[in-house]
Order: sequence, then structure tokens, then C-alpha cells
Amino acid sequence: MNKKAMRGTGLKLFIRNFSRNKLYSLVVVLGFATALTFVILLSVYVRQELAVDSFQENKDRIYRVINEKDYGYSGPMASILQQQFPEIECYSLFMLNKEGITPVSPTEKVRYTYAYVHPTFFKMFTFPLIEGSPEEVMQEKYSMVITQSLARKLFGNESPLGKEIKIAGIAVPVTGVMKDIPENTHFQHFDAAVNIAGLSDYWGWKNGDILEQMGIATFSLYLMAKPGTDLKVREKDMLESFQKNVSQYQREDAPQKVVIEPLEQIYFSAYGGGWGKHNSKSLVLVMAAIVTVVLLLAIINYINLSIAQGGMRAKEISVKKLLGSSRRMLFSQFINESLLLSCIAFLIACGFSVLLEPVFNQLMDTHIEVASAFSPWMLFYALLLIGMVGFISGVVPAWVITRFNAMAVMKGVFRKRTKGIYSKVLISFQFTVAIVLTICTIVLVKQTHFLQHFDIGFNRDHIARFSYVLDAGKKETLRNEVMKLAGVKEVVFACGDPIDGGNNYTFDCEGRRLSFQTFKVDTSFFRVFGLKTVPTGNTNQEGGEYTEFTYSNGKSSRTVLKYQSAWLNEEAVRQLGLGKLPLEFKINDRLQSVCGIVGDFHIRDLTQQLEPLMIYPMQAQETPWSMLVQLQGNDQYVTFHEIETVYKKLSEGVPFEAGFLNDTIAHWYDRVDRISSMIGNLCLLAILLSAMGILAMATYFIQQRIKEIGIRRVNGATVQEILQMLMNNFIKWIVLAFFIACPVGYYVMNRWLSDFIYRTSLDWWIFATSGMIAFLIAGLMICWQSWKAATANPVDTLKTE
Repeated sequence: MNKKAMRGTGLKLFIRNFSRNKLYSLVVVLGFATALTFVILLSVYVRQELAVDSFQENKDRIYRVINEKDYGYSGPMASILQQQFPEIECYSLFMLNKEGITPVSPTEKVRYTYAYVHPTFFKMFTFPLIEGSPEEVMQEKYSMVITQSLARKLFGNESPLGKEIKIAGIAVPVTGVMKDIPENTHFQHFDAAVNIAGLSDYWGWKNGDILEQMGIATFSLYLMAKPGTDLKVREKDMLESFQKNVSQYQREDAPQKVVIEPLEQIYFSAYGGGWGKHNSKSLVLVMAAIVTVVLLLAIINYINLSIAQGGMRAKEISVKKLLGSSRRMLFSQFINESLLLSCIAFLIACGFSVLLEPVFNQLMDTHIEVASAFSPWMLFYALLLIGMVGFISGVVPAWVITRFNAMAVMKGVFRKRTKGIYSKVLISFQFTVAIVLTICTIVLVKQTHFLQHFDIGFNRDHIARFSYVLDAGKKETLRNEVMKLAGVKEVVFACGDPIDGGNNYTFDCEGRRLSFQTFKVDTSFFRVFGLKTVPTGNTNQEGGEYTEFTYSNGKSSRTVLKYQSAWLNEEAVRQLGLGKLPLEFKINDRLQSVCGIVGDFHIRDLTQQLEPLMIYPMQAQETPWSMLVQLQGNDQYVTFHEIETVYKKLSEGVPFEAGFLNDTIAHWYDRVDRISSMIGNLCLLAILLSAMGILAMATYFIQQRIKEIGIRRVNGATVQEILQMLMNNFIKWIVLAFFIACPVGYYVMNRWLSDFIYRTSLDWWIFATSGMIAFLIAGLMICWQSWKAATANPVDTLKTE
């Protein structure tokens, strides 16, 4: 038979086999397509994550300066670096501000996010301008560049250039319009970039220019190197420069390392500093590994199913052999069939991927676009991959099936006997992967539950949280209106709470550098959050921020400023080392009075250790950040909406954020929850593919022993004995998979849990449950086929054989 004739015949036979074995064909194609769908979605995700900030034209020249203590940087510190290191072409400080509110009509206001930057920012970073030029948009002290989206919201189709937006009561002209900040950058989204030169005025700073204050080190610092230079090699020199010129680096507890991070490494940085997005590179690499594993499972599954169908095609292959087809030609037929099936599965998978794209984006909190990912080069790589998959998937079945004895098949004496060691190893591999993924899924769910139900030290039930958007003078009016509602028990105003973490305050205390979080709250804060307090005997000074106080050290005395009394948490007391009930301690050159001790409670999520905390009483003239409302009664959602209605009337169109404390805390662990959902779905896919594979192999090996089963039945063997004989053939491979999977699963999840400060335990039942699921699935599949063979009429079986 010539090659051309064989191709035509092969295509006809492929179509005939496909239509004749509809269930088998559907299982193969859909199983392959489902696996490829995950491969496509995860591949696009991994590629996108690894390409963050790759669009920046100066990506090879931009660096971020950080340190192991996560301290920020100041204007003078940036100037020192530029003066002492000629490799630096320019720099920009960066600080994100989320409090921008501007009116668009008498009844409507828009909330927006803006960043303080230097004029060099647009020279360094590729954020294209639609109106204005990078060299001129920030030449004035009061100037800002807004995004295209914000321009439309505020000014419609009019050009925003020259129009003014107020920041802290100061009219700032719009000097440029930029494209919206893309998603594939490490910067968090912002709607406007404001010239940092006016920061002192925006903050109401009266002691000179804030950018000239060495101690105001709250900014991220970005450097751009001159072409052909590498700032990374100057890390040690920059640390020495700071140690010589910056007092914060001359203390015992000062940072001992300055890290110069290239732009493309910032997104995966092990340091959390700055106002940037972050992802774990190990997680992305795990996803890449999962892509490979799922692809292997799909290939193995196809191989097993193809081999299982080999017996049914024995006569077809034998006829071709007797008509002169070489083994090479038969190999070519199987590979071509596999390639054709892979292409069909790939096309279906592309459709599935587009349909599941929104679900995947929601699940992973990402923004992949499958359609836009298929560039000509990506399509080429995809076709190359499909070609490799098709080739591998076709070679193994071809090697097994073409070894059949053609004459024996045609005479009807062929028994299709084979040890099938390769298929059993493949089955064992499939179940190893399935058990490992099951272990991972259980641990992920267990860790998420552990975090969500961990005792964080404060009451979080029946509390609603609203961002505060009114003037300070209206807070009592708002409190009184909200307290009139029947479902409201208490109202608290706060600058800092367990959700936002408050402010960070770094200070000197008796020669040590300490860093505490600070809250300013109503005194009812402690009651609402169920916090235990122990008074020290000091009374609060309600008159202001601090009072004059005569300080004596036994030899001399001087008048110093004494801060209003504050509550300390137990961790703060431990770090101060002043005993159980300290009355006061030094903050820089002033005294801090302590009026009480508060039991420890966690601030923000459980990825951080307990933090030292100072809590001050809120003054009447201070503007809160949030309003916390304790609810009562059974209709708390109704009360919540009533509070929103009251608040909207007073806010006059200013948007505000609102939600229940419990929901917010649950969202802290969305990332872990998303990972567990993704791994759980992959686990289900792996179990499904493994079940299909073992069903195929059970069918194949039972066909090999059909005559033996018939003889045993005639000689009096019971159905139970036949079932036991057939199942023993497979169970040992599942047991092997279990013993391989357990240490692998333990190692992987123990490494993952080590990233958490507070973590669940790896209990024995996790591994036992995973193994039981695998045994149950395998047992059901094997029993189904074995029962059919064991209960068949032995006379019919022997007659057929």
C-alpha cells in the first residue's frame, strides 16, 4: 500500500473509528481539551506575571532603593545618592495618596487616588502622555497629570489642560493627561500624578520644606542609571554613604543592608516596601510546574485510552501489515491520528479558555486576556507544543499496538497478552499527582479556615466600618444621627483601627530606635472591640497634643514637652522594657505619659507578627479616618443600609467605603482562598484524568484475561474471588502512588506553610484522607469493569475466545 493511499484510508478509518466509538472519542477529546484549557489559562497567567513592567523603555536602567527594615527614604537621602554616585542620571520619590475627592456637580463628587512624584517621573517611566510633554508637564510647583479615565469623569470630552483640581484646599492646575496606568506594572493604580514640590503646602507643614527634612523618610525611592552603568554593584557603597551622612543609619538597630532592586525584580521582591503590587515568584513557578504536570496527565491519559482501544483495532492493523504496510507507515498513521485529535482538542480548549476567562480572572484576582495573548509568535509556539504533544501521544500506543502478531490476529488465536508495565507505571504516576494535589487542597483549605477563625484578640462581630469623608466639625452630628437608629449600639470615630493599621511612628527611646503603630480613637473604642485595659493611674490630658513638663534626672532639671497620655499594648511594653505598668517613657527628647495597658490584638492580617501599638484619645478638632458602628438586633443588614442612607445625606455626594468588619477580615485571605480554589480544581481534573486512565487500563487488562476468567468461573470460582484477583493487579500500583505522594505532599506543603507566621498543622488524617479518596476512585473504576467481566456468562466468553 503506497503512502498516498494509506493517508486517504487512514483518514477514513480515523473518522470511522471516531464515529463508531462515540463515547470513547468524546471522553478522549473532552478530557484532552479540558486539560489543555487549564494549560492555556495558566500559561497566559504565568507569562503575564513574568512580564510585569517589561513595557517600560528604561526597564534596564531603573532601580528601587530598599532596606531589610522596610524604612522609607527622604528628599535629602535621595540628594546624597545623586551627588555621590555619578552613575545616577536622575531620581524620583514616590508616595501614594488615596484620599482625593473632587466635585463634578453640586450633588456628586468623585473619589480618586493620586501619587506624589518628582518631575523626572515621566522621564524615567513609560506612562505615555496624551496631552503635554514629559519635559514640561511638571515644571510648576503646583501641577498635576491626570489619567484619561479621570479626565472623562471630571471634564467629559473637554480638554482638562488648565482646569483646576483642589488638593487640601489648594487649586492645582492640570498640566497633562496620560493613558490609564496599565495592569502589568508593579505600581498600584493611581488616577493622577502630583508634583511633589508642593507637598509641604498640601500637608500644612510649617517648618520649612518637607523635602529637605532628613527625618521625613516616608517615600519610596527610584533611581535611573546612566546608560551602560549598573547600580546594583554599588549597594555596599550606598550603605556606607548613608552610615556617614544619615543619623537613622548610625544607630545600633539601623538597617545593615541597602538593596538596589532592578525594576523587573520589584514585583517579585522579598521586601514589601513601597506602594506597589506584589506576587510570589515561587507561586508563579508552582503554576508553571502545574501547567507541565497537567499536560503530562493529559498525554498519559490519551496514551492509556489509546492502548485500551488497541485490541479493538488489532484486525485493522493486521490487515494493513499483511497488505504490505511497514511498521514506519503504521507509526505514521497513529502519530497523524494523535496530531489530528490534539488539534481538535486544542481548538475546543481555545473556545473553553475564552469562555472561562472571566471565571479565571475572578478566581485568581487577575486580568488575563486569552485572545490578545495569541500573537503570531505565541501561535507558533502553541502549534509547536501541540505537535510535540501529538507526537508523544501517538508514539507509545503505536509501539504497543504494532507489535501484535498479524497472522495470529487473523486466525483468531491472538490473546493480546502483555505485562503492561509501562501503562501501570503511568497509572501510578497519575495517581501520585492526584494524591499530592488532594493533600495540597486539604492543607490549603485547612490553612484558610485556620487564618479566618484565628483568635485575633478583638471582637469583630456585629461591627460595620465606614470611611470618614466629612469635615471634623460634622462628626458629632453624624454620630447623633446614626445613634438614633434602633439597630445601633455604639459609634466610634478613629484615626487607625485593626483594619488599616493606623500610622507608623519611628522614634528614639534611650538610645534605641523603635517603631510603633499609632491609633487615635474615641474611648468607646475599647468597649466596642472588647479590649481589656489596665489603668496605670495617670490621667489623660485632654487639652492638646502635649503639655509642658519639668523633667529631672537627679542632677539637673529642664522643661520639656510631655505628650498627652496614651495606652500601650503589651507588645509595646515588652519592647520598651519598662516593667508591667510603666507611667512614662522617652520619645526622642520628650516624655510620653502612659495611662493604661491594652491586651495584645492583631493589626491587619496574620502575615505579620504582633506589632507594638500606642493609642491616643482623639481630639475634638481632629478629622477621623473611619467610623465604626456596633450593631445590635436581628436586622443588622437593614440597619447597615439605614446608616448608609443617613451618611449619604450628610456627605452631599462624596463617595465613601462601607462594609462589615468580618467580611473585610475574610478578604485578607482571599489570595490563599484563590490558590486553594485553583489547586482544588486542578485536583478534581487530576482525579478525573486518573479515573479515566485506570478505567481504560482496567478494560484493557481484563480483555487480556477474559478467557482465564471464563475458565475460572467454569471451574467454580466465585464472583468475589474473580473481583479480588483482578483488583489485586491494580491496587499495588495505587499503594505505590500513595507512598510516593505522601512525602512529596508533606515537603511541598511544609515549605509553603513556612511562609506563614501563624500556620496550621500537617495532621496524619490529611494524608489518610487523600489516600482513601484515591483508593475509592480507583476501586470504583476497577470494580465496574471487573464486575462486568466476572458476572458475564463463561460459556459465551469461551465461545467468543
